Amino acid sequence: MMTLKDKVAIVSGGGGAIGRAVCLKLAEAGARIAVFDLRQESADSVTKELESKGSSALPCAVDVSNYESVSETVKQVHQHFGKIDILVNCAGGSAREKMAEFHEQSIEVIHNMLHVNLFGALHCIRAVSPYMVEAQQGNIVNITSIVARGGARKCAEYGAAKGGLIAATKSLAIELGPHNITINCVSPGLVERTPPKDERAFAQRHSVLNRICTQDDIAATVLFMLQPGASYITGQDLAVDGGRSLGLRGNS
Repeated sequence: MMTLKDKVAIVSGGGGAIGRAVCLKLAEAGARIAVFDLRQESADSVTKELESKGSSALPCAVDVSNYESVSETVKQVHQHFGKIDILVNCAGGSAREKMAEFHEQSIEVIHNMLHVNLFGALHCIRAVSPYMVEAQQGNIVNITSIVARGGARKCAEYGAAKGGLIAATKSLAIELGPHNITINCVSPGLVERTPPKDERAFAQRHSVLNRICTQDDIAATVLFMLQPGASYITGQDLAVDGGRSLGLRGNS
């Protein structure tokens, strides 16, 4: 039985699809959760869900692109729980309906993708890491993307942000390792939010497996990275994509 009993975790983007799944998975393992989300109602909703299952949770409305907001909220979390053991950076995502080829993309969207996906994660790490260094222990997991590995059309700014976070993770692993702090990335493939009409056909198009990737697949991998059995893993980027990133283009 995987356990995080008595651990305190901050999950940024905790009100989103993957963030919520991570919150539920970590709470199920015994962790107390600070649910960070831009929208107070989203943080409140996940917190109520966690509390209904007997878990201890704290809803926090915070704009991760604003360092002062992040720093102050992290301070409040530390005061509330007395420590911070885990940080999972889930906040972010692609531009979705605003996706466009880079030469046509607006500067506002480009900046927003970098601010939330890259700067937002770095802000959270910068605010949390001093507490972990002082405690001489901690675990950080960043949700990145296989887009940073292989690229995708209309995702240049998103891929740049996630690629930057993977690179930062490697350097931070070197810096934080001597303080008994691990930091790793989990890179999802395509996680479908709503079930497609033909799940098998969808899965075979976007992976080498016969099922679609779920938020719980990502959350389960995050939980694994936080277990004692993974304590010698740091600075790594683990793809959870059903083999989507395998193979050379033009080969079968």
